[in-house]
Amino acid sequence: MKKSMRSHLIKAGVMTMLLAPTFAYAHDYNYIEGGYLNWDQPGDDSGYHLKGSVDVLSPIAPFIEYNSVDNVDQLSLGGIFHAPLTPQVDVILGGSYEHFDVDHGGDASGYGLRGGLRWSVPNTRLELDPQVRYVNLDHDHHDDATSFRLDALYALTPAVSLQGAFQSGDDDRYEVGLRYSFGGQI
Repeated sequence: MKKSMRSHLIKAGVMTMLLAPTFAYAHDYNYIEGGYLNWDQPGDDSGYHLKGSVDVLSPIAPFIEYNSVDNVDQLSLGGIFHAPLTPQVDVILGGSYEHFDVDHGGDASGYGLRGGLRWSVPNTRLELDPQVRYVNLDHDHHDDATSFRLDALYALTPAVSLQGAFQSGDDDRYEVGLRYSFGGQI
């Protein structure tokens, strides 16, 4: 390898090491969240949602989500891979174990897949997170569902944000709540 090529590779490696931490902390994956949930599954039911994530081993963050309405409870346990594309945008890809408990319909378990972006809108307190979600269950009347989701966060303080989400497709719901971010990598 020529000396100039090796020099360029070393410089590129040093720049990557210096810039990676800046990009890596563009979004916080350490949070708890909860609030109101309206879920059209199979009727128009109201309830609550709880979520949490811990960035234990960046770029992997395990998560838990629990959704409950009058006749359906959903538990999601999984992990996401997150990587910065720019200082304002992360790509996220994830998988999960899904469990549904349906009154008068029994239990169903399966897996979920999700992918999307986390985008901090420049010069605002707003974050938008468009995603595609897929759930496959082993239950007769809920084989699989694909939905498009848009999450939004509006920072009230550095640690507390107003949270909202709209999901449409085979799984329709909307959420309003609060997120507490406990920041940094653990």
